[in-house]
Amino acid sequence: MTTSNGALIFVGSLNRAVPHFETANGSGITTLRLDETTGKLSPLATLGGMDNPTYLAPLRARGVLYATSEVFGDAEGSIGAWRFDAQTGTLAPLGERHATRGSLSVFCTTDRAGRHAFVANYAHEARDETPGFHVASFPLHDDGTLLPARNAYRHDGHGPHADRQSVPHAHCIAPSPDNRFALVTDLGADTVSVYRIDTQGGLLPPLREPLRLPAGSGPRHLAFHPSLPCVYVVNELNNTLSRLAYARENGGVALEQTIAALPDGLAGSHAADLAVSNDGRFLYVSFRGADCIGVYALADDGALAQRRGIHPSGGRTPRSFTLSPSNRFLLVANQDSDQLAVWRIDARSGALLDLADEARVGTPMCVKALA
Repeated sequence: MTTSNGALIFVGSLNRAVPHFETANGSGITTLRLDETTGKLSPLATLGGMDNPTYLAPLRARGVLYATSEVFGDAEGSIGAWRFDAQTGTLAPLGERHATRGSLSVFCTTDRAGRHAFVANYAHEARDETPGFHVASFPLHDDGTLLPARNAYRHDGHGPHADRQSVPHAHCIAPSPDNRFALVTDLGADTVSVYRIDTQGGLLPPLREPLRLPAGSGPRHLAFHPSLPCVYVVNELNNTLSRLAYARENGGVALEQTIAALPDGLAGSHAADLAVSNDGRFLYVSFRGADCIGVYALADDGALAQRRGIHPSGGRTPRSFTLSPSNRFLLVANQDSDQLAVWRIDARSGALLDLADEARVGTPMCVKALA
């Protein structure tokens, strides 16, 4: 949300120790203001009271922020809602929190009409976990209040990496631009599934067998092109980028292109997040280990055309990032540096030019800007 004072920024942090993360120095959810002219950040508010709010989904139309709780060892995560004040950035609890029907809830979003919230549960590396659902949808009242999960689904399959792919691991869910379908990446099964969204915004079972990406890819996050029938997938385990053809009439997806996302010599890195610019000219990806942001040009037909540059993220372990609403800035949550970095973007080349500002935020795991 951009007001006369700038864009509203939300950051979810790790505040409870998790075995596979280095630190847990966060307080909860932090709200800041971004000046879209200068790139300067102004802290507004911090909210505690939820364990590990590691993924956030702001819903502008309702003035509500949703967050999932990711706690290692628990059989189920939870999702909660907070009403935010667009001027002060303060957050007030809204309704009850609800179980996510699966463990390690790593992603949440809403359908584009704001009628349901969707959650992806990564799940522990264990078979026969209960309740063990990987995807769940939650109806929303008109005021944004959450209701208990209405639909929940399990995935099947595994990949060749026994330490990361012995079971399915749903990681991202994204509604299509027309809000008829939702695509879900599964890092453990190397798949992209297509769910149908019903007229009320809830999820119906997958339409067909999932699309299978090359074994060991580890598809993590995906994003739709803003105008073309293309979907981009960042693959964590082999650091590649895939372009999928997307059939608007039935939600079908097909693999059309895969490229190496990193140059040779950057071994030991793991791809994390991705975003497409508003004009559809550039794709951005973050990499932990190399601690960098990759910039890729997109052709007029949506093809992955050229790696434009690899830029330092400004800190350690850039797990999440977001483009500002104007696309003038890229904000990076550098997880193990307790820092949010703001990079100025060159409009012509898409490159990151200079560090406009940074803010101290303990173990930032997710950053979102209201568009």
